[in-house]
Amino acid sequence: MTSLLLLVAACLEVGGDAIGVGHIASTCAALSLTSPFGNPCQKHYTAGGTDQLARAVAQTGPKVASVLGAIRDRAPHARILVVGYPDILPVSGNGCWPEVAVARGDVPYLRGIETLLNAMLATEAAAHGATFVNTYAPSVGHDACQHAGVKWVEGLIPTSLAVPFHPNARGEQAMAQEILRVLQ
Repeated sequence: MTSLLLLVAACLEVGGDAIGVGHIASTCAALSLTSPFGNPCQKHYTAGGTDQLARAVAQTGPKVASVLGAIRDRAPHARILVVGYPDILPVSGNGCWPEVAVARGDVPYLRGIETLLNAMLATEAAAHGATFVNTYAPSVGHDACQHAGVKWVEGLIPTSLAVPFHPNARGEQAMAQEILRVLQ
């Protein structure tokens, strides 16, 4: 008799599209032209006293919970991994405008939104029996402001085959290695 071991794992990265990361990136890039040393993006998204991006992250939490619940319902014995977002902007300093079209004053704000998004994903993963894969920590120092041989994430104008503000091949490989590390 032969035994067969079947490992079922679901791996997903969710949240960024739900908060409109692509639209945010293009909006912030356009606004950076008006005030490259200011914080026009933050002013735009917090006009009226409510941080629209922080609110979008909070509103995405229940959507992530729903997706995780649906996966669990369909595959009750699956190991579910929720993959976090890698470091897009440098963890310190004010970025690298104009190479990455984010106004210097907006870099800390957008970094905070990304941190908030990753924290929400980790919280929802834990609450729904999934494992959060932190790709942010290993990607620090490989943000979009780094040169082509170092960066794992592309800027608005990619220098390698990748969508703007998404991981390039080096970043995808590094994220896959982190996923494999967690699976072992």
